[in-house]
Amino acid sequence: MAADNGPKLIVEAMKEAGVNFVASLPDVNLSKLLAAVDEERELTHVTLCREEEGIGICTGAYIGGRTPAIIMQNAGFLNSCNALTTTALNFNIPMLLMIYYAGDIGDEGFSTLGSVTEPVLRGLGLRYYVLRKNDEIGATVKGAATLAVDSRRPVAVLLAKDVLGMRR
Repeated sequence: MAADNGPKLIVEAMKEAGVNFVASLPDVNLSKLLAAVDEERELTHVTLCREEEGIGICTGAYIGGRTPAIIMQNAGFLNSCNALTTTALNFNIPMLLMIYYAGDIGDEGFSTLGSVTEPVLRGLGLRYYVLRKNDEIGATVKGAATLAVDSRRPVAVLLAKDVLGMRR
């Protein structure tokens, strides 16, 4: 598939992994992925005002029998650390964290944000995987979703611009 088909591959992998509920905040770098989510009738998609409220909404969705994912930029992930700690981690709520990796290798701008993302994930004790190639989308997304459910913890997938179809 073409390099810009990454967002559709991501959505397909999420569906194959059983994800049926998605929360997100609009972001220009996530625009293609969010458009692909919106096209899927099988996914309930809730738009957020702030990412940390999405942790609570995904928790409610899980308690209600759904399999949730939240799509956000890494700045929003950092804003969500309190909600992740006091809710998702404290109450063993599995959810897939799909995080745009601003400041990743080859990315202009946000280098400081990129440099703290992985250390914060490790500090929270969250498993994470960096996704930079389209041919790794299916296995990575499905594997992370399976791990989240099995471990009853959030698991993150860091999304590089390449898989989002945003590399210029």
